[in-house]
Amino acid sequence: MNHGTYYERSKQLDIYPHLRESVERLPGELPRTAIDMGCGAGRNALFLVERGYRVHAFDHHPLAIERLQEAGKAHLGSSLFTSQARFDEFEYPPASLITACMSLFFCHPDVFPTVWHRLTQSLSSGGMFCGHFMGPDDTWAQDESRHLTIHTPATLSTLFADDYHVITLQEQSRAGMTLMGKNKHWHTYSAILQKR
Repeated sequence: MNHGTYYERSKQLDIYPHLRESVERLPGELPRTAIDMGCGAGRNALFLVERGYRVHAFDHHPLAIERLQEAGKAHLGSSLFTSQARFDEFEYPPASLITACMSLFFCHPDVFPTVWHRLTQSLSSGGMFCGHFMGPDDTWAQDESRHLTIHTPATLSTLFADDYHVITLQEQSRAGMTLMGKNKHWHTYSAILQKR
């Protein structure tokens, strides 16, 4: 994959509605501190910075961090903090909002439980999580070499039960394309959660 082309195309996408809704729902008394997991070129991170958040954004790919640092250079070190790290390497700071838009299913299933525990521990009571989870009917879910974390409604219910109130959980199952123009079937769950 040409990562440069991918990141350029990703910057043209709209902000996901569930991220906008999470920002609107965040209780006013909580500090505006966010984590962007698997931030890519950083459109969500910059969206949050522009709304007054201090954002900790990370991605495993160095080009993603380079692109974000270029686009957000006016905010680096003040309201934007970037790291090149995998999900299980990142040091999760306290946050009131965590977003993992189209990224968290790339977490290796062997470390997903630890990553989920760590992000949950970092999220403030009353704080918001929004993100996508991949379902078993997705084209990529059929490729075991990708080592993706796959969920069903039952496993998501178990995942959320102890720590979260589910605001929305929407399933999408449709034919579509990747940003690189390849046909695939998408099967994802879009979630907005509030920490108990």
